[in-house]
Amino acid sequence: MNFSLIDKKQKRSRGKKFNIKGGKVGMKNITIFILTILLVPFLNVAISFAASDAEIQKLKQMIMENKKQNEILMQKVEQLEAEKTSKDQRIEKFISEQEQKDLEMAGLMKFFDAIDLGFYIDTTYQYAFDHPNGEDIPLRSLYPEDNEFEIDAFTISISKTPTMDGGVWDLLGFRADILFGEIAPRIASAGLSSDVVDPYQAYLQVLAPVGNGINFYAGKFVTLAGYEVIEAKDNPNITRSILFGFAIPFTHTGIRADYTAGPVTLTAGLNNGWDVVDDNNSDKTIESQIAFSHSGGAITDLWIGVTGYFGRELVSVENDIGETASSNGWRELITAVGTLTFFDKLTFIVDADFGWQQDTVLFVGAQQQNVRWWGIAGYIVVTPHPAVTLALRGEYFDDEDGFRTGQSQKLYELTPTISFRPFKGLIAANKYLDNFEARFEFRWDHSDEPFFPNTNGGLDEDQYTLQAQMLYWIDL
Repeated sequence: MNFSLIDKKQKRSRGKKFNIKGGKVGMKNITIFILTILLVPFLNVAISFAASDAEIQKLKQMIMENKKQNEILMQKVEQLEAEKTSKDQRIEKFISEQEQKDLEMAGLMKFFDAIDLGFYIDTTYQYAFDHPNGEDIPLRSLYPEDNEFEIDAFTISISKTPTMDGGVWDLLGFRADILFGEIAPRIASAGLSSDVVDPYQAYLQVLAPVGNGINFYAGKFVTLAGYEVIEAKDNPNITRSILFGFAIPFTHTGIRADYTAGPVTLTAGLNNGWDVVDDNNSDKTIESQIAFSHSGGAITDLWIGVTGYFGRELVSVENDIGETASSNGWRELITAVGTLTFFDKLTFIVDADFGWQQDTVLFVGAQQQNVRWWGIAGYIVVTPHPAVTLALRGEYFDDEDGFRTGQSQKLYELTPTISFRPFKGLIAANKYLDNFEARFEFRWDHSDEPFFPNTNGGLDEDQYTLQAQMLYWIDL
């Protein structure tokens, strides 16, 4: 038997049966598979559309909610921005107001920083030879006490000097010198007198910014006349000259103006009169001064000034039984002062005063008459060492009518003085030690008439005194 042929036939018949059967099953599966492949995208799209619509609705709802929230947030942002703008405006306004206050405060503090404060103490002891105990020493305008320790002056000075370097505050100034002590009643002005205190200067000062600046003063101020001054520390001797006490006034109350152009200073003013606060007549006194100053080379300081006072002055006299008489005559005073200092070591000073008054009554019952007085004083001041100063003053005073001293006489005076500053220079630039000073002087007064009382109850033509003084001052 041919097996190969039979096997081949059997193989072919088995293959045909499988293919037919397999073909029926495969077509169904293939069809389902193909349909699935074709329908799946459509199903996905449908599902997707269904899902997308729900999501869109959801998104739309979320968007609406977000929009509302955004609107709320925007409202809050706008509110915050408005509040911030308002707050910034308030802050800017506060800062602006504070800056203005700071500027005002700075100006005020600058004003107070420019204020100078000073104190000085003047104590003395004086002894007069062959002089009645307990009586005042003649010709001593500020220190008449004999054989007594005195607190003559404790002075407080406060001042501000105006300048044109800053603003309006800097144009305003003032000065007040208030003296407590034995000197107070001796320099007091009529209408403002006290046994304890005297404000011998108290004025306002305004600097007008014209040219170099015009100074205007209003109040009470010391006189322009003469060389010596009320402040003890600014005089070369202890006792004041006869001219200081009897030829010129101490103070004036009124207005004054001065202007400096180069080396020349011009001063003019109007006041109530000599040593008067409450005017005792209806007339005013005119004051004027022209001064020249120079420094350079060997000349440390040169100053020359001519001063004039012109006006009616009330004069009242009283006798022993209380009767009084008065006159209101025209009074004039001319003074000329010159100082010359070389190398801060040697100073020469000359002071000449000339005064006269018309229609004056000298005592009760006397006829009115014209009177006059005049005098001249010379000074030599030597500083051989910063701690030592030697001063010599000599003067002559002619009171031919007795109008100023109470007796017709010619007076002479000679006064040597030595001053020590024992702590001067011990500590560099220490002003608190430098400003202690001790002075000693001898003074001889002479009159061509018996004028000075003695212990025998009579009058002498000569008077001799010794005096010691201690000074201390601080400028803050």
